Amino acid sequence: MSKPQNLDALLEVGCEEIPARFMPGFLQDLKSKAEERLKKERIGFGKIQTLGTARRLVLAIENISVGQSDLTEEVKGPPAEAAFDPDGKPKPAALGFAKSQGVTLKDLKLKPLGNRNYVFAQVLKKGQPVEKILKVVFPEIILALYQPLAMRWGNYDIKFIRPFHWFVALCGNKTIPFELAGVKSSAFTRGHRYLKNSKPCLPAGRFKIQTSKKENYIKVLARLGVIVDQEERKRIIRKMVNEAGKRVKGVALVEDDLLEEVTYLVENPLAYVGKFKDEFLSLPRAVLITSMKKNQKYFPVLDEAGKLLANFVVVTDGCQSAKVVEGNEKVLTARLSDAKFFYEEDLKLPLQLRIADLDRVSFFERLGTVSNKVERMIKLSEWLAKSLNLDEQGVARARRVAELSKADLTTKIVYEFPELQGIIGKEYALRGGEEAVVAEGILEHYLPRYAEDQLPQSPAGTVVALADRIDSLVGYFSVGSIPSGSEDPYGLRRAVHGIIRIVLEKNLDLLLDEAISNSYKLYEPVFLGFLFAQGETGYQDFAKIKKRILDFIAGRLRPILLEKGIRYDVVEAVLVDFNDILDTLKKAQVLNKLVSESWFAGVVRSADRIARIAKEARREEVLERDFVEKEEKELFDLYLKINWEVGEAIKQEDWMKAIKELAKLTETIERYFEKVLVMHGDEKIKLNRLALLKSIDKLYLQVADLRKIVL
Repeated sequence: MSKPQNLDALLEVGCEEIPARFMPGFLQDLKSKAEERLKKERIGFGKIQTLGTARRLVLAIENISVGQSDLTEEVKGPPAEAAFDPDGKPKPAALGFAKSQGVTLKDLKLKPLGNRNYVFAQVLKKGQPVEKILKVVFPEIILALYQPLAMRWGNYDIKFIRPFHWFVALCGNKTIPFELAGVKSSAFTRGHRYLKNSKPCLPAGRFKIQTSKKENYIKVLARLGVIVDQEERKRIIRKMVNEAGKRVKGVALVEDDLLEEVTYLVENPLAYVGKFKDEFLSLPRAVLITSMKKNQKYFPVLDEAGKLLANFVVVTDGCQSAKVVEGNEKVLTARLSDAKFFYEEDLKLPLQLRIADLDRVSFFERLGTVSNKVERMIKLSEWLAKSLNLDEQGVARARRVAELSKADLTTKIVYEFPELQGIIGKEYALRGGEEAVVAEGILEHYLPRYAEDQLPQSPAGTVVALADRIDSLVGYFSVGSIPSGSEDPYGLRRAVHGIIRIVLEKNLDLLLDEAISNSYKLYEPVFLGFLFAQGETGYQDFAKIKKRILDFIAGRLRPILLEKGIRYDVVEAVLVDFNDILDTLKKAQVLNKLVSESWFAGVVRSADRIARIAKEARREEVLERDFVEKEEKELFDLYLKINWEVGEAIKQEDWMKAIKELAKLTETIERYFEKVLVMHGDEKIKLNRLALLKSIDKLYLQVADLRKIVL
């Protein structure tokens, strides 16, 4: 008899339009949830691919096994005394257990568990056919998908991002039956909502999928006017948009974010070129591009010199009427007219005079206004600029950037297009006669806006970027608005990632506790004014707040260090008492090199042994007069010398030298423990010995918590 061949399986979730921004996450989650669930059910499979448009999520599984693999497991039964009498004869409990597990009495075994013996049975669970498993697994996968937004409809308790309309569920050529929210699965899909299809329709516009083969499904959908493979759709859109730009002797600006969004807005792309009035080209480039991209999803067109042309490319969902161009031109003209009006109105009031209006813009309901924030940013920027050794001119520029940094929030353009904050500030600052470096700093202080974004280039922009983020961190943490789980409504993780990137890539020495302390002091008028009025004076546990902020930053730095190839145990060692981002990286890189050195193991063992005993110490002062053994005096004298040398090395941030100095303690420490009893019967001697070990422990901890190193 020939071995049964593996099959392919297909799941299509048809629903109302899912917002384009959620589609990449949905498709990735669909794949990972399917892999996870099939593995759990002991179902073998080959390649898994997810496809999709706004109206459908598709899971294509190749080479899925025809059934579950068998499973042998040991099942615990009743205690031995309940199952058998003293002569070994089975009692009803043993008989019932054997029957329930489908085994004979001879198959039962006795095994000790804790203080008692129990009956156990080896039970073989035969695998179920894959169709039976998928009947349960498919709906479970659908409902397990992460929902950034969810809704209910009808009288159903089921929640999903959009209402279901149909399900295609196949394994081979068999339909996998299930039902969710009143919708039953079948072999029937639906084509493009608007295009006429070349194939005759079945009732309600449904079309049968004959087999679960992915290639067959893609071809069927293509005949129905749907390009279901998002990568193919993206390739087609890019090509169409580029060709459309060439038709007007230009080059289409195809940015990845807009391309991906448009990819998930259409099922059958068709591109057209539109035109707008030349008079709108007087608007700043960013205003024009944003007006086209944000609401209309148009691709701008540039000339050979990179200047904007009065053209745009619109991608429609299969619309074959030339009138679509005229309609889109009218819509864009209206939007650009609004933008031109806003821009001209904004220019009537210089950026400098807009600063006062920030007093009417709320920063956070418990942290005052944006005007308050700017006042803090000015002072914190001055402190940071001096700490980072900027000259007087650099400090003055940082102050000016901070003063103007948020002024564009009161403009009509930024109100309409919030993503232009900073960009418009730069534009209006230049028009107001500000130095180019100050105007650039206004834009730069928002950088980096996302993980791979560029960093601020000017010293002033760098300083204000740090000040802005530190101020937000301290403020939100002080009022308890701390990110939890996946929730981060105020972008604090992004802010910290920006701080870390700026510090590391610009090689900045910044003591975080000092920065946090200075920032917190600037908040005190807000706190005393209306925030923490507990009793007459109000109270804030700043030490706890600072610790939480430092731990939060350390939590974001940890994966960055790991990505740089630092061992996990070294990362944990250097993040203890973390306070300096750049210094922590340098220290970690040195330790990462030294862990393979033979002598380094002695340093780690000495640090660990001393730390375990030193925790008993009740004081830190060491009294030489209380030494009894010469080994004590030798260790103390060496500690004093090494303590000074390590301190000097740390000042110079020479971590290699600091660790090599610590290594000089190893031999003397070993001799000390061989000859000296720390827990002496005389309390005075014992306390002094513990104090010495406590001092040495603190010396090790100045470098890192070496106990965390795994030898």
